[in-house]
Amino acid sequence: MTLENFAKCACQHCGGHIEFPVQGVGHRISCPHCHEPTLLTRTAPVEIGGGRATRKRIYLSVAIAASLLAAVGGAYWYVNYPVFKQAVATPSRPVQPSGADSAGPDPLPPPKPKPPPDPWHGLKASKVSLDNSGNNSLIYAIGSLTNESTRQRFGVKVELDILDAHRNKLGSATDYTEVIEPGKTWKFRAMVTDKNAKAAKLTKVKEQE
Repeated sequence: MTLENFAKCACQHCGGHIEFPVQGVGHRISCPHCHEPTLLTRTAPVEIGGGRATRKRIYLSVAIAASLLAAVGGAYWYVNYPVFKQAVATPSRPVQPSGADSAGPDPLPPPKPKPPPDPWHGLKASKVSLDNSGNNSLIYAIGSLTNESTRQRFGVKVELDILDAHRNKLGSATDYTEVIEPGKTWKFRAMVTDKNAKAAKLTKVKEQE
């Protein structure tokens, strides 16, 4: 198959590319794209099929470039996937307003524990029990007061409720001491007159004013 030289030019109206035999240079034809009359001018000779070959080379070059870009992108993703995964798993911190302390406000200190109740103002009372082990069958409500303060406690009087088996009040009992020194313990012993008494409860501690 013999090769015949072709020329190509652009339409003077629409700019569409036109390929034609070189013998047609100088002729006016109807543009195959816009169908307007245009003058054939010679720009660069090519061989038959040269346009297709050029386009094929261009398409091949574009395809190779796209493949290379895809390969590079895949390799980058494979290398950095653990970083992306960590970034997705870890929520980002909210943006602080300008001028705000980046570290945030200091945490509040834990609340201080409440001090133990001190109803008798430094006099610590023990549990109260009933004692009827005497030979005369008398009953006493016994317990103790410890002076945990740093001063003497004068004229200390205890008052107790006397209770029956159902925790109902039957009456009261009292005992008295002149002084309790700092750090010392007074063991009170209040006589109970009701024979049905089963328990006693300390209700008041008074001091001499």
